[in-house]
Amino acid sequence: MTLFLQPTKLKRVLAGYWLMVPLLFGLYIVILAAVKGVSTATIFIGIPSLTLTSIVVLLLLFQLFGLYLIGDSSDYRHSLLGAYLKFNMIQQLFSLNIPGFILCILFYRSLLDGQEEVRLPKKTRWMMYILMGFVCVITVLVVLIRFSL
Repeated sequence: MTLFLQPTKLKRVLAGYWLMVPLLFGLYIVILAAVKGVSTATIFIGIPSLTLTSIVVLLLLFQLFGLYLIGDSSDYRHSLLGAYLKFNMIQQLFSLNIPGFILCILFYRSLLDGQEEVRLPKKTRWMMYILMGFVCVITVLVVLIRFSL
């Protein structure tokens, strides 16, 4: 079990999860459209909750991009990677993505408890903050729309 709780292995598992969910969801949409004999656009128009779910699922690709940007930067909890994982824990919880929430917790807990030794370039840090803001705004909007349905 301790071999599984290494940061590099958990990063790969989380990245694989964030990549596979959108691919499987896209496959589900295509199969559903083929079985019903309609276009995918008709599926999205006819089922609003499926449209909202697809937005949340596509946010996983943005989160995967952020993990790719800073994934190898540090192995410490008190770094930008640690803050990004905390943010993703909250986002995954609000979007009711329990497996993603658990994987984020496991990845965060596998990081070393200490300060960041390597400083990221300012451009990368700003890109991460903009990405987190974008994901946060879209998540809040989707949750608010979901509650109004």
